[in-house]
Amino acid sequence: MSDFQNKKIDVLVATTIIESGLDLPNVNTLIVADATRLGLAEAYQIRGRVGRSHIQAFAYFLYPSHHLSEKAKMRLDALKEAEELGSGYKIALKDLEIRGAGNILGREQSGNINRIGLNLYCQMLSEVIEKLKIVRPAP
Repeated sequence: MSDFQNKKIDVLVATTIIESGLDLPNVNTLIVADATRLGLAEAYQIRGRVGRSHIQAFAYFLYPSHHLSEKAKMRLDALKEAEELGSGYKIALKDLEIRGAGNILGREQSGNINRIGLNLYCQMLSEVIEKLKIVRPAP
């Protein structure tokens, strides 16, 4: 990584760990193999690793076109549409639309709701909402 950052080598092969906020302004090309395996937010973060300087950058997201799922196509289309700077909110809304809001009470939900019970969970949630209303009164 240091050699790449110091321009001793020109090519960096990496996992999705690069989405974690690496700031390498000299990077101008990104190639992602099998982009269908990435979530929308993850792909957007990875794409943000290039084009961080005055040099024009390119991001190539490769995918097997013969068996592209509908959701994968929607993710790739959303990524293509969100080209302007600061499109994170737009990406988040599209991701919510594609994946759905989830099921706070369902079996697939992770967390402690099953341990504390629905009634106690709802009471705790209500208390937090009331505290937020006090801190930030509605306009």
